[in-house]
Amino acid sequence: MAEADTYLSGTALARRLSIPTRELFRMLSEHGWIERHGEHWRLTGRGEFEGGRYQNSERFGPYIAWPETVLQHRLFTADNDHSMLTSAMLGERFGLSARQTTLLLHELGWMRRAVKGWEITSRGKTLGGVQEEYPDTGVPFVRWPAALQKHPVLLQNLRVVQALEHVGEVHDVDLFADPEAELRVDIAGARAHRALDGHVLHSKAHLMICHWLYMSGIVHAAGRRLPVEGDYRCDFYLPSLQLYLEYWGDEGAPGKLSAKLAKRAVYERSGLTLLELDAEDLPRLDEVLPRKLLKYGLAVY
Repeated sequence: MAEADTYLSGTALARRLSIPTRELFRMLSEHGWIERHGEHWRLTGRGEFEGGRYQNSERFGPYIAWPETVLQHRLFTADNDHSMLTSAMLGERFGLSARQTTLLLHELGWMRRAVKGWEITSRGKTLGGVQEEYPDTGVPFVRWPAALQKHPVLLQNLRVVQALEHVGEVHDVDLFADPEAELRVDIAGARAHRALDGHVLHSKAHLMICHWLYMSGIVHAAGRRLPVEGDYRCDFYLPSLQLYLEYWGDEGAPGKLSAKLAKRAVYERSGLTLLELDAEDLPRLDEVLPRKLLKYGLAVY
């Protein structure tokens, strides 16, 4: 390896692969790249052949680093149909986060939540999924055959998930070409879109929020009438928390700010609990919504 090559610590490599660090070390150990020596890991001859080397940190001491080019290694890609992948690695093929992929597999009924981690269902087993657990914690997780990425049911649902992220964007012809075709609904001549849970909504932002709530297992209504006098409707309502959710969007658009202030006043006068989202929150729903919902007593993982 040339000295100019970029090297990544195990933690940095795991982050780039979107998998837990302990899962990365498990994979490297299973494939003979590293081995346990007391409380530490050390390189094997195979690991050195693959480009691993020792580096030193003033704070943590020596550690194993890997060349950035190892990201393209067959071990970390879904090109081998006989390899077994974590949900995170499977999602990499489709540009989904580990959380999105895990929740989609759960929604399809292929795995279920355990007290900690995830367990495979009987339907998941028929698809070749294998139950495993982390040796250091005992937390269960599931591996999937790489061939699952070609399963028609998974592809059909992935198209909807992807479309929710890309409504209104122009795409080259690929697996998810014309994503809006998966969602498009015409109601009285007006364009609308159907979310994964069946709710019919009229904007990309509302689709993304609806999808996030549904995939997180949160019961919600869309467009519910507020329990006040007058014709007011919320964006979303979470009955278990008696919590209303409003997405305000771009306040700079004509009339947006005044409409926001007027509707917010309705919530305040009526004593209704309101959770608010703005345009800058939309790309960070995985970060923003769990934090906001926790304040109302709902933990989302």
